[in-house]
Amino acid sequence: MLNNKKGAALLQVLLVTVVLAGMATMLLRASLSRTTTARQTRRTVSAQLLVNACMAEVNTLWSNKTPEAFANDLNQCILYCKSGETSGTCKQPATTYTCQPIVLEGLGTYTVTAEISNEKTADGQCKLDYHIDDNGSGTSVEL
Repeated sequence: MLNNKKGAALLQVLLVTVVLAGMATMLLRASLSRTTTARQTRRTVSAQLLVNACMAEVNTLWSNKTPEAFANDLNQCILYCKSGETSGTCKQPATTYTCQPIVLEGLGTYTVTAEISNEKTADGQCKLDYHIDDNGSGTSVEL
């Protein structure tokens, strides 16, 4: 009889251990999921902030142009003309513009580059992409 009591006690201890291990696993899984989601959301919001800041710089660059120069540059799918021409074909087109570096607290310094594509989309618009450079910190941000 004594052996049966020892076996029953051991079985109860093992059962409680399995239940506690299962609960701990579920809690860790839920916690990790929330942390990962929060981190991804913070990175996406930071990337959107960087792109919006660069977009404002590009809009300022364009707003300083005459309507003719602006229309001419967009017809050629260039951001601006380095040689300063306002009519005709630009001899020194610039298809990229590097915005001012931005420091995000706790994340480092980032530089955003706007790049306009030579190819027009189906609706006749030039495609404008923004690339985020982390300046060597080894992190990547995707939108």
